[in-house]
Amino acid sequence: MDFNDLTAKIYEAAVVPSQWPSVLSSLADSADAALASFFVMKENDLKFVGTPAANELIAAYVQLGQPQLNSRIPARMAIELPGFFVDDDLFTREEMDKDPFYRDFLRPRGFGWVAGNFIRPPSGPVGSVSVERRFDRGPFDAKAVDLLNAFEPHLSRASLMAMRLGFERVRSAIETLHALGLPAGAISESGKTVIVNEEFETLAPHLFRSSLARLRISDERADKLFVDALSQLTAAQTAAIASIAIPGGPELPPVIVHVLPIAGAAHDIFAAASAIVILMPIGQSAAPSAGVLQGLFDLTPAEARITKSLMMGHSLSKLAGSLRLSPHTIRSQLKSVLQKTGVNRQQELIALLSGKHLPLIGE
Repeated sequence: MDFNDLTAKIYEAAVVPSQWPSVLSSLADSADAALASFFVMKENDLKFVGTPAANELIAAYVQLGQPQLNSRIPARMAIELPGFFVDDDLFTREEMDKDPFYRDFLRPRGFGWVAGNFIRPPSGPVGSVSVERRFDRGPFDAKAVDLLNAFEPHLSRASLMAMRLGFERVRSAIETLHALGLPAGAISESGKTVIVNEEFETLAPHLFRSSLARLRISDERADKLFVDALSQLTAAQTAAIASIAIPGGPELPPVIVHVLPIAGAAHDIFAAASAIVILMPIGQSAAPSAGVLQGLFDLTPAEARITKSLMMGHSLSKLAGSLRLSPHTIRSQLKSVLQKTGVNRQQELIALLSGKHLPLIGE
């Protein structure tokens, strides 16, 4: 791929994040490298996207469980070189020969020569592009570094563009939910709020404890489910919608917290948010319909039908008979309903959906 074509692809990846692996593969090929990756440092964590070979190498490194082993990161942070730099800018050859990261991790896997940079936009997280050669290929020469430097302004602009576009997409979604009267906010993978609407701001103090680290649900049981939902956001393409029940109180009906992963966020290292949180109070005047129950808790039609029947006072044995199902099947479906609504017993489920106060942990 020639220079102009790859430059165009870089800007395309800013809009379509799933294109980054292909772009990085072309960038590696242009520098006669074996792999390439794009890191973004945000919230004291590293997010990355890479070519298949880069993903394998990074996975092997993560599996070691020794984040301090990578001596390149502090060495990079300590210097202020413009553009792409190479190993010889960071260490002497003797230092590399003795360094555990090079000696024990990279070289046994056939690698050991890097060209990398830092992308420091005016605001937002710092990014870094790295291309790695196999050890037997030898270090990057000046010609390869010059070529990579020619792409650097485009990589920097594309990353800034991606951050701005991502934030605007999230803002638009939150404004749409505001127009529908739904309390909603966007959160990062760690659970920190990125942007919220007025309805969310009004309701949140009644449901969440103040915390700078992340949203913390006041009800401990619900908060544990919320933490579980956050842990799935790194796999946003496959993570299911989480529906978490928060018990009501004297001044507030029960509320369902929906955590909706933002499609494609797993591939977007510049994503402004990883999920949208929607708060949906349940009215106290009447039990929700089976259709509403299905939508609120992400229940299957069968689970919603059982839940509605329980709300109407039907026993499990009567349900099994009327639906021509075995008691085992009915109990299995009820167990699934309890897990999705965040309660432990049938009585708690009925109390929750009828708007009655549930005892909190410790009461």
